[in-house]
Amino acid sequence: MKVRIVKGKRKNVASYGKYVAKALHFQTITPEAFGKEIQENCTAKCSDVELVLREAFDVLDFHLRRGDKVQLPHIGTLKLEVDSRVFDKAEDFVPGKHIKRVKLSLIPNSSHGKQELYSNVDIEKMD
Repeated sequence: MKVRIVKGKRKNVASYGKYVAKALHFQTITPEAFGKEIQENCTAKCSDVELVLREAFDVLDFHLRRGDKVQLPHIGTLKLEVDSRVFDKAEDFVPGKHIKRVKLSLIPNSSHGKQELYSNVDIEKMD
């Protein structure tokens, strides 16, 4: 994984004037490329991978929207979270007004305090 060092430019943020590392992303792997790569590594055909991923998404989507957490082997637990604006009284809550966004959260699997998803990530600074 490669990172770039950037200086914080937003005045109202704690990182203003300080430096932070930002991950660099070089390409997006399409579903077709993902399927082809899996097809090259095992006996599943690209169409099999597409079918399984589609069905997995449908099940994942159903459970996340219900408020369930979904554990995926070798990856971790997925759940939906919300970012909310503050309000004075509980009875004042209006979803369209107070919920800023819904986001997907991944809690990586861990064993003995180590998260396997991140265990072999090498960080390299890019200029």
